[in-house]
Amino acid sequence: MISTTQADEIISGILEAPNESRAVEFKPSIPWPNNIDELQNNLKAQEIIVSILAMSNLRDGGKIILGVEKVDEEKKRYEAKGMKSENLDGYDHDLIFEQIRHYGEPEPKLQISCQKWKDKDFIVFAVQSFDFVPIISKNPRHLTKLEHSVLYIRTDKPESKKITEPSEMKEIVDLAVEKELDIFSSRMQRFFRTMSNVRVSKNASDSDNFNNELKDIR
Repeated sequence: MISTTQADEIISGILEAPNESRAVEFKPSIPWPNNIDELQNNLKAQEIIVSILAMSNLRDGGKIILGVEKVDEEKKRYEAKGMKSENLDGYDHDLIFEQIRHYGEPEPKLQISCQKWKDKDFIVFAVQSFDFVPIISKNPRHLTKLEHSVLYIRTDKPESKKITEPSEMKEIVDLAVEKELDIFSSRMQRFFRTMSNVRVSKNASDSDNFNNELKDIR
């Protein structure tokens, strides 16, 4: 079981007025599957995996919070009810990550925590954005909710879906190019700083040698 910490400012703010967005998704309290057989029969857990892959392809990643239920479908109103105690024991960071890592290429990055808010416990999946290339889905176990070899993205509805439109593909490609340019710029800055230090060091050494030669003349 994941140890419980007090909800941070971001999670507290989300739970105070729960609304879903591209970067925030809610799920009710569910047991996490212990093995692949249980995962194949747990559609809610499969939906979480799909959303993790989709949020991995957002600029700043996203958060999936378990323990929040939709109480009004028409008005899309949510209530932060917290996790059921009988479901909490099955949440183990290493177990969950070992399962999820097989469904994305490259492996999605995330942190899983149990956060307490108003005496209620919530499981939080904090999903990081991809580093270099977008996350492509893999489905070696044929999960019902997950398609093989597709890019998932979050929409403004909000929902997690596979890319079907050129504009959606362009968004991810533009983000990947931007990240690559940021990496290249950072590397060039480090290179020029290194070269500048080398020149300063060399100039200082030349100056010392010249002064030593003057001493001999004097």
